[in-house]
Amino acid sequence: MNRDGLPPLGPGIENVSPGQDSTAPPPSFSLHPASFQIACPPKINLYLRIVRRRDDGYHELETVFQSVGGGDTLYGQLADELTLTCTDPDVPSDERNLVYRAALLLRERYPEAAGKGATLHLVKRTPSGAGMGGGSVDAAAALVLLAQLWELSLSPSDLADLGAALGSDIPFFFVGGTATARGRGEVLTPVPTPPLWLVLLRPDVGVSTPWAFRQWRADACSGGDMDEFVHVLATGDPQKVAGALRNDLEPGVIAEVPDIAAAREWLDAQGVLGARMTGSGSVVFGVARDAAHAGEITGRAGAPGKVWVAPCLNAQEAALVVQPCGDESQPVP
Repeated sequence: MNRDGLPPLGPGIENVSPGQDSTAPPPSFSLHPASFQIACPPKINLYLRIVRRRDDGYHELETVFQSVGGGDTLYGQLADELTLTCTDPDVPSDERNLVYRAALLLRERYPEAAGKGATLHLVKRTPSGAGMGGGSVDAAAALVLLAQLWELSLSPSDLADLGAALGSDIPFFFVGGTATARGRGEVLTPVPTPPLWLVLLRPDVGVSTPWAFRQWRADACSGGDMDEFVHVLATGDPQKVAGALRNDLEPGVIAEVPDIAAAREWLDAQGVLGARMTGSGSVVFGVARDAAHAGEITGRAGAPGKVWVAPCLNAQEAALVVQPCGDESQPVP
């Protein structure tokens, strides 16, 4: 049994506590006039087709990334040393954390950042092992925040190159909104954002991305056309979009993780227009008719995990924007 009293589920799958990202006591961190913050909106995959396994070990992808509301908040201020704290005690605060690695990469690549420090504090809301890119958007936000704190003049291309060095999906978060992605996920093309409302459900398990890709079964996936999905997306019709959702990782993961299958079945039973797992899981999302329908579903009892509502965000709404925290010292939650 693990610390939550739940049995271990095997390699690549781990139990997670539904409230661990919000109930943990926060480390000590106080704002002052030179403190800044940046919101970190996560993503879902409305469409994910695996084209093939490449010779370099990566997978050739066609996917549609979609920014959604909510997510983490990263705070920062200049300091003599580089430190990171987090409200979730299960999230590491050293080189295992993408935020910390983003800071180290900036100091390595740019001589003017060498030896500079910052006190960083991450308020964690996006679950880990969820397929929502929570760690990736945090890293993207860290690059933007630290570039400002350390007075580095970085172009969008510079940020994208740095992000790609840390993770294949990180460049998307400098684009935000809705975008198609090819290659490993780094070849991006923005497309119009649909006015969709989603119901998200996280079962009490987390999934490792490498493990999920090892479950991919080429024989279980048919050909497809991402451009056709983008055409459907452009209609903005929730019913049509819901009928065209795709995730090639879902069959293999669901076969091994019945909790994710149960989450999707629950959403289907509540009357969503269509449901899919996002990315490598474990979060499952359903397309609602509108905001009222999404809110009604989340208010129902019996969900097999944590359930919440999220709107789709356009590029302006999802932009990684550094903001001052205020003029008076105050504690951070």
